[in-house]
Amino acid sequence: MRLADWFKRPLIRLQLTTIVLVSLLTACVHPITKEAREQIDPQTTFAMVSENPTAFLDQHLLIGGTVIETENNEEGSILEVMEWRLNRWGEPTSLDDSGRRFLVKTSEMLDPAIYEPGVLVTLAGVVLGHEVRLLGEHEYDYPVFELTEIHRWQIPFRYGIRNNLDPSYPYYVSEDDDPHRHPYDPGYNPYPYTQYWYRNSVY
Repeated sequence: MRLADWFKRPLIRLQLTTIVLVSLLTACVHPITKEAREQIDPQTTFAMVSENPTAFLDQHLLIGGTVIETENNEEGSILEVMEWRLNRWGEPTSLDDSGRRFLVKTSEMLDPAIYEPGVLVTLAGVVLGHEVRLLGEHEYDYPVFELTEIHRWQIPFRYGIRNNLDPSYPYYVSEDDDPHRHPYDPGYNPYPYTQYWYRNSVY
């Protein structure tokens, strides 16, 4: 039987269609549970909270970005994160132009070797308020969230990283240490992971 005749069979077509649909649905699964997302007000944005955190106390938010630092203490862990834009499935797709940072607190002990600088995360959190810390030589007013859920993104979002003096400006390399392969560059990947000036300033 010819291959073209094989694909004409109704049962085969139905099976192939089912496989494709299941694959698409699986690829679009949100990393944050439905229960956590149901508590989030879609009208409240991170930009609004960043401007006035005390006006949004106890509100749930879906946020994400690049881990800058993981700090452990007697009370748990604190993540410092640089905000990235999220798509409809909660996937970080590009660094936000504002370069805003935020803190995420949890009573859990997060491993700094897992949540190391450069790792992309998506999380659900509750607004706790704000905290002023030194950022370099200047004070920075961080929005603060209590962690509800967190998802650490894997390949292809991150495969190899070299730390930069500026932790919000990580230098990505390929598995074979080729500096001209940039997994967040649309020239090598179909997603707009970094702005034009960020990509070009690397080299």
